[in-house]
Amino acid sequence: MGHDPFDKDQHLHTKLEQYHVDIPDFPMKPSKWERFINLLASPAKDPLDSIISTSNGILLLKLAPIMGTAALALIQVLLFL
Repeated sequence: MGHDPFDKDQHLHTKLEQYHVDIPDFPMKPSKWERFINLLASPAKDPLDSIISTSNGILLLKLAPIMGTAALALIQVLLFL
């Protein structure tokens, strides 16, 4: 594994030696601020996705506010009688 295959070809070896790349030093671990920004920028999961995916779920989603309003109205009528 320690054998360099480019040592055999002198022309290729000299061409590779001509290029020097300076790699900038950057932190490998993101800062707390960057992690917080990534958390805010990540897409959120839709909580109603499992309900909306079925036809019964769409019906439930349409009827839930009506039933809730009727229940609140019934509670107010019963409390003030």
